[in-house]
Order: sequence, then structure tokens, then C-alpha cells
Amino acid sequence: MTNVDITTCKDILFNVGTQLWQKYGELPTAQDRTELAQRIHEANQWAASSIRTALESVYPTIHWSFSELELSKQQRAEFDDEYWVCDPVDGAVHLHQGFAFWSMSLCLIRNGEPVLSMIYDPSRQEFFHAVAGQGAYLQGRRIQVSSKIKGYDAMIATAPPSAADQDLENTQRTASSLARLMPQVGATRMLGSVALQLAYVACGRLDGYWEFGSEFYDWVSGALLIREAGGVVSDMYGNAFTWGATGIIAGSPGIHDMLTTEIKSASQNQV
Repeated sequence: MTNVDITTCKDILFNVGTQLWQKYGELPTAQDRTELAQRIHEANQWAASSIRTALESVYPTIHWSFSELELSKQQRAEFDDEYWVCDPVDGAVHLHQGFAFWSMSLCLIRNGEPVLSMIYDPSRQEFFHAVAGQGAYLQGRRIQVSSKIKGYDAMIATAPPSAADQDLENTQRTASSLARLMPQVGATRMLGSVALQLAYVACGRLDGYWEFGSEFYDWVSGALLIREAGGVVSDMYGNAFTWGATGIIAGSPGIHDMLTTEIKSASQNQV
């Protein structure tokens, strides 16, 4: 078992995040979808390689997952021992459009379980981390989910599929659940980076989050943060959030229960 130093990992994410903004954050916006996709691919490749190289120099025995975009490989643990799951630019469109609210996430999987997660927001220089069984933290201070229990007090968030035109089923599910939930809550948002929205649930800035799909690696870092901050995380049916999960519902205990009930109802009505 490798003893991982959180400060070392934080410094790696900080350095790569700073360079990402310098290289891409102030460029003129892309003129079409093709150019934007090229920039996103280039930045992701560069950032992933930079983070992997830096981590391998310190922790050479920890494997690295190359399956961020391969959903079929996210149905079970890829290695029997330790490996990193990394999303080097989560909310990449925001970075390349000059917006805030993009992030970098890193999670250590050990024996099939997430044991350490880190989410870094370069725009605000905020660093979230969680250690299994030891709590969740923002800038080194312990955080907790909100104590809200009533929907009309809550601020919740979601995200549509990244390629909505290619995933019409989950696009429709998102729209249906939004239509059902919006009149029942204080506010709904779509903010960008999925990992950062989950981190905001962990620290109480958001009260709940849900998303359809199968992108387990997009959610695993934030899910550990929320659990360690006293929140609840499940799949779309209220079952345990683990390998092979279909979607994610996360929040403070009361808001999670409300989201689960309403999303199930929206799904049944859609059928």
C-alpha cells in the first residue's frame, strides 16, 4: 500500500492547472465546433500526460487508468491493486470559452474502492480532498453537506449528456426530471464541471445533484467527497453507488431522498 502525500498531489494539480489557463484560457474563442473539439482534445492529452508523468515520478508503482472515455471499462475495477483515475479538464468547454467553473479531478482506487479523492478549481484556486474514513476537506478545513431537508429551500444542479445529440434518451430523461423538479425547489443550475458540482454538494454550496448516464469515472472523486462530508450517494434507483451504477443522485440526506422520489416519478411518467 502506497503512502500518498496529499500536498504533493495538490502541487501537481496546481502547476498543471496554472499552465492550462496560460495556454488555453485566454485564447480567442473557437470559431466552430470542430476547432473547439480539437482544442479540448489537445488540452486533455497534454494535461493528462503532465499529471501522469509527475505522479509516476513520485509513485511509480501506482497504475494509471487510460479509460476516462471508455465506459465499458468503468463497469468494474481495472486493476487489483492501486491505480489513479483522472479527469484532467472537467468542464473543458468552460476553459476554452473563457468561463470559470472547470476543474481537475484525481482519485486513487485501492482494491476496488476509492480511498482518496482530490478536486482542484484553478479559477478560484480551491482544493477539495477526501480520505476514506477520515472526512472531506476544502483548503484543509473539514466540510459537511448542508442540513436542508425541504425541497423549496434547496439549490440543486444537474448536467445534460456531453453529446446530447448522440444520447437522446438521457437528454430526454434530464429534461423530464428538470421539468418535474424545477417547480419544487428553490433553484436549479447547470454549472459546468461535474466533479466541481459534486464538490459543491460536499461543502453545502449546493444541496443536491443528479445526472443520467454511465460515466462512473466522472463521478467517483466527488462521490467520495460527499460521503465523507456526511451526504448520501446512490444510482438513479436509490441503490448503492458503485461499479456499474446507472446515473448518480447525491446530496444531503433529506434532499437526496426527495430527488430520488421525484426522479423515479418523472421516469415512470415518461414511460
